[in-house]
Amino acid sequence: MREMPDAEAEMANIAERQKIGVVGMSKGAGATLVATSLAKMLSRIEGRRVAYLEVCGCASEKGTLAYDAIGIDKRFKTREFMRFYSEVQKGNSVKGRGNPDERINWGLITPEDVKEEIKLSPLEMMRLVNNISGDLIVCDISGCEDVGIYLIDMDFVIFVIDPMPSGMIAGYPLLREAKRLEFKGKKTIWVLNKINAGINKRDMHAFLKLKTHYKIPMMPSELFYSAEYNCKIPYEVAQIRDGVKETMEDIIKKELELQ
Repeated sequence: MREMPDAEAEMANIAERQKIGVVGMSKGAGATLVATSLAKMLSRIEGRRVAYLEVCGCASEKGTLAYDAIGIDKRFKTREFMRFYSEVQKGNSVKGRGNPDERINWGLITPEDVKEEIKLSPLEMMRLVNNISGDLIVCDISGCEDVGIYLIDMDFVIFVIDPMPSGMIAGYPLLREAKRLEFKGKKTIWVLNKINAGINKRDMHAFLKLKTHYKIPMMPSELFYSAEYNCKIPYEVAQIRDGVKETMEDIIKKELELQ
C-alpha cells in the first residue's frame, strides 16, 4: 500500500473533523445537558479527540456559564485556563492549544470574557469553531442571537425541545429555521427533553410536526443542583446519566455513526 505523504495525511485529518451543533428551541430547553453529556460519552471513544465549545459571539449574551456550572476554576486550580474568546479577539492562533480535562478540550466563555464584554464577529466565531483542537467538536449554541448563522456550518444539528407550550411558541421561529435547513439537506436530530405526564402529546406533536425524534425524561431539579454544588458535569450524576445515556448512545451510533 502506498504510504500517505504528510500533506495528504493532514488533509485526511481535516476531512474527518465533525462539528456537532446543539441548540435549544427555547431558553432552558436542555441544550447544555445534551451537549455536555454527548461530549462526555464521545470522549470515551478510543482515538477520537473531543472539544466542547460554547458558541455565542457576544459573551454577555450567554447568561449562565458552563465555566461556573462545572467548577472550572476548581478543575484548573493549579493550571492556567486558556481564554479562547480573548485569544481569537486578539488575533492569536488557537491551533494546538486548549484546556484538556477528562479527555475533553473545554472552550468556554469565562467570567473575565463577560466582564470585558468580549464580542466576536461571526467570522471570528467560525474561525474559533474551525480551529479549536479536536476532531469531534460539540458546539453548544444555546443562548445566542446569531444561531442561524452558526447552524449552517455544522455537520450535524441536535435540536433540543422543551415541550412546555410557552417555550415552543417562543421558539417557533428557530424551529422553522431548523426545519428549513433540514429540508435543504442539513442532518438534524430532534430531541424532546423533559418528557412528563403533564404533556398533551397530541397537541405537542400537532405543533412540532416531527417525523422522528428522541426523548429524554423529566428529571428532578435537585439532581442538577447537586451536580453544580459538587462541580460535576450533569452526566456524572448517576440518576441523570441513567436518564440520558440510552438516548445519547442511540444518537452516537445511529445518527453520528460513531462507535
